[in-house]
Amino acid sequence: MHLSVVTVNLNNREGLQKTIDSVQKQRFRDFEFIVVDGASTDGSINLIKQMADQSDENFRWISEPDSGVYEAMNKGIRLSEGEYLLFLNSGDFLIDDRVFENVFSKGHTADILTGKCNVSQKGEVIHTTNPPENITFGFLYNHGLAHQSTFIRRDAFQKYGMYSEDFRYNADIEFWYRTIILQNCSTETLPFIITDYNNHGISTKEKSSETYRKEMIDILSHPVLQKFVPDYDLWRKQHIEMEPFHWARSNKVINYLILSLYRLACRINSIRN
Repeated sequence: MHLSVVTVNLNNREGLQKTIDSVQKQRFRDFEFIVVDGASTDGSINLIKQMADQSDENFRWISEPDSGVYEAMNKGIRLSEGEYLLFLNSGDFLIDDRVFENVFSKGHTADILTGKCNVSQKGEVIHTTNPPENITFGFLYNHGLAHQSTFIRRDAFQKYGMYSEDFRYNADIEFWYRTIILQNCSTETLPFIITDYNNHGISTKEKSSETYRKEMIDILSHPVLQKFVPDYDLWRKQHIEMEPFHWARSNKVINYLILSLYRLACRINSIRN
């Protein structure tokens, strides 16, 4: 089996319906669909049961309390049988009915396949991620990967471990550093949009919280990663300081005025001397 789609849900029946619809519409059918529900009380379970009644043997689900999204995702990993896993949580949806067909129309050998992802807010796309051909430390540090548009080879979890449940917000980020940087897992960048991601997830909401910041400090405290962090912090500081200059250079009128003033100052200085 090429793919296991794992959807984590907790009291988000409307979002879960959107996710299910986008998965069911896929033309490519060599996948299994696993829903891990956290004991929802909003009618989600009835929706899941309806799907179970209408689906074939490639749909499975569980509903029970968990400690958070990463324990639920790990449950999905344990249940999975596909070569690759895609974590498409409730509210996220595949961009069209050809996504899986586009991805698996050819064979892949990379540990991690990553594509583009629409980031939406209140139903409108506000940004589209565009991962580079080579996923480097610098890209992870400044941008990161969207797990909603990333296919992970199942045996990578077997070799290098699953998501750390010690983290509430950033276990997926820790997983990218652990596998891509520390274990040199191979990556392949896909040239098309995979999913639309709702920008209301718990990690998005809590990025300014103290717990989120402490988790990131913990992740980046690894001695190997610390060989890179200071340089990128310095680069980021210098980049911010130079932003007004780059803005001025990109604005033709402002750039012309600055150059004119500079030349005038040079002439005045030469006359005085």
